[in-house]
Amino acid sequence: MTLIKQNDQHQRIAILDQMRGIVLLGIFLANVPGLSSVDTENLSPVNEVLRSLEEIILSDSTRPLFAFMFGLSLMLLYNRLKAKEINPYPMLFRRLFLLTLVGAVHGYAIWSGDILLMYGMAGFVLLLFMDWSAAGLVMTAFLFWIVYTIGSDVISYFSSYHLSLEDGLKGLLPDSEQPPTGTEYLIIEFSSMVAHIGFFLFGMYAYRKGLFTIIEKRRTAMGLLAVICLVIGLAGKISLYDRIVLHPLENFYPFVVTIGMILCIVLLGTSKTSMSKLLVPFTSVGKMAFTNYLLQSIVFVSLFQSSGRTIFINLGIWQEPSYAFALGIGVILFAVQMIFSHFWLKAFRYGPFEWLWRIGTYGKMVSIKRREETE
Repeated sequence: MTLIKQNDQHQRIAILDQMRGIVLLGIFLANVPGLSSVDTENLSPVNEVLRSLEEIILSDSTRPLFAFMFGLSLMLLYNRLKAKEINPYPMLFRRLFLLTLVGAVHGYAIWSGDILLMYGMAGFVLLLFMDWSAAGLVMTAFLFWIVYTIGSDVISYFSSYHLSLEDGLKGLLPDSEQPPTGTEYLIIEFSSMVAHIGFFLFGMYAYRKGLFTIIEKRRTAMGLLAVICLVIGLAGKISLYDRIVLHPLENFYPFVVTIGMILCIVLLGTSKTSMSKLLVPFTSVGKMAFTNYLLQSIVFVSLFQSSGRTIFINLGIWQEPSYAFALGIGVILFAVQMIFSHFWLKAFRYGPFEWLWRIGTYGKMVSIKRREETE
């Protein structure tokens, strides 16, 4: 029985890494147009189709998916530390501080589309919810998603009131003075963090309730729910893309697609058939998600002009590429990262940035080599 439980635990951790790898690919492809400053005018039919698919399938659905994974992973680490009878808060505080710091540097100095700063800030808020019950987590998650995120859109759409935390905070800045450097950027990231709090909490709730166990026991029902979510969510996003109907629900449909994606990934990863092997290539790249995420932006702002910041401004080979060209480069880069991550983890236990992050978290040197050298 112990061996079976250990095997199940290893399988579930592997699925988390695989899911993290898939999410990394999704958010990277969604970021490619911004990372490369693609040409959005005079699109060929092929580029128009690619842009439409990217916006309908990935746009506004990958960030909530990453937020869900972040909340789940934070709760997992919290429980692991408690199981070892270690006070989790000092370590998590250091971990989140370092993430916030790296995110600030990444966003200010490399690329403005950074998500790490927002996730680091959110982590400090999530520490307040660590000991909450599953019922409390899911109720608060729905309040943020339905009442705040969607409610603000609905009220703004059907009334003369424009509810925007970002605009409200910017309105507090004095008109006569130049705000300190980075103030508006921090306001944007803070507003985005508040809008995503519900998605973080859904991830924490999923861990608390045992997401994998529930899905494994109810595969047929969960499979049907996945199809329903994807059909409703994608249909809604198509209507939003062409601005046909239901514009105020622009923050409802994307997360419905996210739920469908989560269910599909977990169902595939927990499948007893050979289909589960389709996720295996994402394991290593998911384990090194922090390193690979940073490398993606560094490589792209070095190759493409107009998207980078500070020393990366106007640095690059190409300017305003087509969607097809930029996505092609993105797919090639991600494939290289998958191969590199696989071979790197054969020799090392962690990715380079994961290793530094771990040292900062635990406040002591941690061996990166998989095997210690012997004399």
